[in-house]
Amino acid sequence: MMAQPDPEAPVEAVEAFGLPAHLSADLRRLERLPAPRAIQRVENWREVVADAMRLARGGWAASALALGWTAADLFGVGSRDSWDCEGLAVWLRGRSLLLIDEHRAVAEGGAGREAFVRGGMGHGTHPTVTPIMLWEFGR
Repeated sequence: MMAQPDPEAPVEAVEAFGLPAHLSADLRRLERLPAPRAIQRVENWREVVADAMRLARGGWAASALALGWTAADLFGVGSRDSWDCEGLAVWLRGRSLLLIDEHRAVAEGGAGREAFVRGGMGHGTHPTVTPIMLWEFGR
């Protein structure tokens, strides 16, 4: 017989999506958080959150971490907006992910196939921009 989960157990102790427990907990929290006050179009924020959760639930995030990607590569954003830096979840904009390797992710959408280059322009290489995590943006 399988034991019932302890309802008193802290969320941080539970691993989900094949990700480290702290990252799983942060993603669950992101899913429940309202859009940051700085967001003018709430539907855009909802799409970013949906893409972040698709990365996690689909196993893409766990695969990317195993390939050397960081949480910021996946779920980071510039402190002011995505012009400073955008992680994969921000970049996807509803596109379907097809492939991920050590250096890039390829997605397909209305404009055909496009590549996100990890560490590429706007993806974490600017020396004065430190990405923050989506669940911290605008809080």
